[in-house]
Parts: sequence; structure tokens; C-alpha cells
Amino acid sequence: MDDPTAIVSGKGEPSASAVTAASATSSNFPQATQTVQEQDVNIFVAAQRGDVDTIRRLIESGKASATDRDEQNITPLHWAAINAQLAACRYLLEQGAEVDALGGDLVATPMQWAARNGYLYVIQLLIAHNADPNITDAQGYNTLHLVTHSSSVMALLYLLHQPINVDARDSQGHTALMWAAYQGDALSVDLLLKHDIRAKDGEGRTPRDMAVELKSLGAWKRALDEGGFTEDGIPKRKPLNERNTRIAILTLPIAFLYFMFMTLKILPWYTGIILAMALFFGMHHIVTRVLLDKSNYTDSVAQSPYFAGIITGSIVWVTYAWLTRLIHQTESHPFIHLTLAITIGLCAYNFFRAITLDPGTCPKPSSDAELKAVIEELASQGRLNGQTFCIQCMARKPLRSKHCRICDRCIARHDHHCPWVWNCIGVNNHRQFLLFVITLVLGIILFDYLTFEYFSTAPISTDPSNISPSCILPATLCAITAYDTFLFAVAAWSTLQLSWTLILLATQLWQVARQMTTFEVSNLGRYGFMGGRGGATLHGQMGHQHRHLPSEDSADSNLGGAHTHRHSHGMCGGCGSGFLMSLLGFDRFTKGKAADGLARAAKAPNPFDLGIVGNCKDFWTRGQELGVEYERLYDVPLEGFAEAKRRREEGADDLHANEGGRKSLRNKLFMGLGLGRSSRNGYEPLSQV
Repeated sequence: MDDPTAIVSGKGEPSASAVTAASATSSNFPQATQTVQEQDVNIFVAAQRGDVDTIRRLIESGKASATDRDEQNITPLHWAAINAQLAACRYLLEQGAEVDALGGDLVATPMQWAARNGYLYVIQLLIAHNADPNITDAQGYNTLHLVTHSSSVMALLYLLHQPINVDARDSQGHTALMWAAYQGDALSVDLLLKHDIRAKDGEGRTPRDMAVELKSLGAWKRALDEGGFTEDGIPKRKPLNERNTRIAILTLPIAFLYFMFMTLKILPWYTGIILAMALFFGMHHIVTRVLLDKSNYTDSVAQSPYFAGIITGSIVWVTYAWLTRLIHQTESHPFIHLTLAITIGLCAYNFFRAITLDPGTCPKPSSDAELKAVIEELASQGRLNGQTFCIQCMARKPLRSKHCRICDRCIARHDHHCPWVWNCIGVNNHRQFLLFVITLVLGIILFDYLTFEYFSTAPISTDPSNISPSCILPATLCAITAYDTFLFAVAAWSTLQLSWTLILLATQLWQVARQMTTFEVSNLGRYGFMGGRGGATLHGQMGHQHRHLPSEDSADSNLGGAHTHRHSHGMCGGCGSGFLMSLLGFDRFTKGKAADGLARAAKAPNPFDLGIVGNCKDFWTRGQELGVEYERLYDVPLEGFAEAKRRREEGADDLHANEGGRKSLRNKLFMGLGLGRSSRNGYEPLSQV
């Protein structure tokens, strides 16, 4: 096989400047071999520039036609397509240009020229005029192969929902999936894997074989691992079935926390601490390497109920210590005991509800026809990008939603994925999560207070003969730990949780008052807008593990989504510090730039802001104050949410007035739900096609 790099190369964002015959080289656009003179104001130069007026004048004067060809046998439509001159393409088609005209050295169609740069909207226009994506050029590439070469995910998504053979092979027997594997383009691999995972080329090589040969096995393994497959495409097998694995992981921390506390009680501190740490590591090893069958200690652990099991175990042993020790020895504090009992009950209840409630899964198309209609609608509006469509869910994305890589679904009004409650935090369970954190913090404070009172009234001897000589703490603390080591260990463990719960509670309350989510605050810090970058490529809006080589803050106006990328994992597989920061939620203030977002929040435009009181009402009523259903909120009304709600309420009084009134009300209702004319300005910048 010839060197693939001679044909496929990593592409950055397409340049806004026109591609002329003089600037198109044989390596990038082999069709162009001669120079079109700039002084010749002909239809070909006008097509390159997108000069519709000149094209119209030439055609109407009879000096040119839409079907003319230059010295290279190339039509004006080819030049307009390769330069993404959408208006010129549309006019030429209206004037009778041949949509599947073959031209250039590679004998390619205009759509194939556009596909080399991943120009989604040119491709969409040409297909709307019955262009055939299955035609192959002189190299054996059809439109699907060329779009895969461009790494334009949205263009690839669009083509996969057209009548095209996904298993079509080029002249060397390679499918689009094989090319995606070679390029290390995990997003394209994910899309194409849904169609064929074991295709072989003419020499019997699978996509994995080609990935090994071309040194891109890492992207192949990552894509399959996230899908639950081995690198050979075989589903992974675990020692227990899915249900029993979850039960085991959830209950294991309860037993191991008891062993740790008893180890500290029985053994001297210098051996007890070491053995307790060894027990904790053993628990982590069993969960990650045995039950989850992962290759390291951090991958996919957040997808399991492991951390929820730690919280469950903590609640169990705090309650046990309170019932067996504190409630009998601190009887002089009945109100505190009653408050703690209520707090523990509410904490456990809201913890359970935060885990079990659907966080607000966004609806998906019910059929392929509906999905195709959604894609066509967004493409025709120039809005088919990662901001408005999720290729993982194959569904339209509402405002304020985000695709969670861990849960593998889009969540309405997404806040963050919390491993401590084994769930995403979204519109449906955000209230329960906040109540859980409030009662958790309050419960720890009350438990610590009762523990302090317990040791204050206990007959603790500070006689050196009753204290271990190896104790390095002050004499009083040494005496306390010797008196009831189990209670002291439980109290120390629960107090440790305040380090992250207090910060989490403060940020959550502030965000509720500002009508913002953690995801939006992070976007604000990165891009200056709550909704992120308008028209951004897919990875920037779904928490996928891709990063552009340029700065994160660089503008990305390419709606097609072509990109160069590298991999970096948020749940750091090789560094404990990154994993710990992510686990405690502090990474949003460093990597997530939430601190910058908090600083910008006071001046940033927020179309959802109703003031502190209105924002709190909207939070606790799940959007009733704004009058929206977050799972189906696709646009911001031009007049704003408050005015749209007022109009709906006024229209409701005239519901039965007349047919015209009913139509007016229906239009207003659609406006309020984001189904009519709208503007996303303020929430995100808009990129034009």
C-alpha cells in the first residue's frame, strides 16, 4: 500500500480564504494543475470567490453557463464547492449546473471536492439536489471516505443517514472505519463502529490490524473499552453479572470501613494506621481490578456505585456510633439528638432519591425517519454542530444540556456528574442532591458536637500509665483515642468529609441564586458564555476526552467540525492528584476554570436570570417560574422567558375566544418552549455558515 500520509493528513480549521487553482497543490487538491489567471474575470474565478453577482451577470449575458468547464475539465460548481461558497453553489444549481459532474485529474464530483474539507452545508445542499454520494473518484474514494479523511464528525453523521454504503471500499480495499482508525479519530471511530466493527479489507485485515500497522491502536482500544469490548471487538466478561457486581461494590465499603475502624481500635496507632490504609487499598483493588476488571485503579470507577458505597458505609457507621454510644452518654442534649435523627433520615432519603431518580434524560428520536428529519432540519438551518446535536445519543441537544460520558446520555440542565451519588445531577434530581449535601454537612456538625460532649463528660484518665508511650499526639488527645478509639476514628473520618462538602455546598447555593449550573460556570470561565462556543466542535460541549492542539480559548467557527486532536483523560489514570481533584470536585476550579467563571458571572449575560428570589423559585419548581420544560428547551425566545410566560398566561384567558385566538396561543406556547423564532445571543455566540 502507498503511504497513506500522502493522501490523508491532519487538517486544522479550513481557511476562510478562497482556494484557487494557483493555491491548490497536488497533495491537497490533485484536481488543480493549472493556474486560473486573476485578471480573467470569468465564471470560474467568480465561483471561487463566491461572487454571485458576477456569476449572474455572466450567465444572463450569455458569456458563460453553469455547465461550462475550464482547461482542467472542472465546472464552476466544483470551484464553488471546494471554497464553501454556499450561495454560489445554490445559484449555479438553480441555473442547471450538473450536480454530479466529473472533473479534474481525480475525476471527482463537486461533492467530493467539498467532502475533502468536510464542508457539511455544501454537502447537504448537493444531496438535496440529488447528488450521489456513492460515486467514486480515480482513487476509489467515495464521499464517505473523503469526509472521514477530513475528520469532520458532523459531516460524517449527516452522510451516515443518507443512502450510502458504509462498508464501501476504496481501490486498496479500505473502508471508512479503517481510515478513521488509522487517523486516530476516536469520534469518527465511535460513529462508524455502530455500523460495522469487523469489516476486513481485500487482504483480510480488520480495522484493528490496520490500527496496529499504522500505530493508532490507542484510539481503537479507547473507543472499544468505553463500549465494553476487548480490542478484538468481543464483549468483556466480568466475574459477576451486572446486577450482582453493583450490589457487591455498593456493600463492600460498609464491611471494609468496619474493618478499618476496628483495626485502629485493636492495634497500636503506628501499625493500625498502616494496616487501615492497606485495607482501604485492598478494597479499592477488589473493586477496580476484580469486580470491574479494569487495567488500572481509576478507569471507570466513577461509573460504578463505589463512592456511593463509601457514603453509605459512612452513614451506617456514624448512625451506629450515635446509637450505641452518644445517645446514652449525652442525654442532656435531647434537642440535638432529635435534630440529628431527623437529619440522618433526611440525608439517607435524599441520598437514595438522588441516586435512583432519572436526572433528566433528554428525549431521543423514536425512529430513523424522525432522526433524519432532525438532522436535515438542523443542517438546513446551518446549526448542525456539537452544540445542537449529540452524536453519542443521536439526538438534538436542548439548551443547558450536556452529554455525560460516564452515564452515556444527555442530561437536561446538566450540573455535573457526581460519583458520590452514582448519578448525574440534572433538572430532576438537583433538588434532592442539594438537600442531601445540606443535611450531610449539618449531620456531620451535629455528630461532631455530640462526640465532643461525649468525650468532655467521659471519665478519661490522663495518667501516663494509661496512655501509650508511642502516642505522638498531645496527652489529652492520646487519652481520648485510648478511651474510645472506634468513636474517635468514626468522628475523624466523618469530619474529613467536610473538606469537600462545605465547598460544594457553598458553590451550589451560589449557583442556584445566580440561575447557573456547574457546567455553565465552567463554560463561562473557558469561553465567556454560559453555553460555550457557538458552533463548537463536538468535544467542547459533551465532556469527551479530546482537546484541540491550539489553546482552549481559541475561536472555532467551523460548523463542520473538522479538527486535529489529542487525548487527555480527566480521571487521570497515572496521577493520583488529578484523580483526587476530580473526585472531590476541585478540578472545576483548576482544569474546569470555574474560578474564572465565578469571577465573570456578575457581568455575563444570562437569559435565564430572574433575580435571586425568582431563580430560587425556578430551581425548586423545576422550571415553572421560567415556564419551560428543560428536556425540550431548544431556543431562547426573542422577547425573553419572562415576557413569553406573561404572554402565555394572557393567552390562556382567551383560549376559547375564537379559532384565531387558539392559533395565536399555540404560537406563543411554541415560542415559550423554544419552538418558534428565537435567539441564543447572550447565552452563546452565534457562528454563521
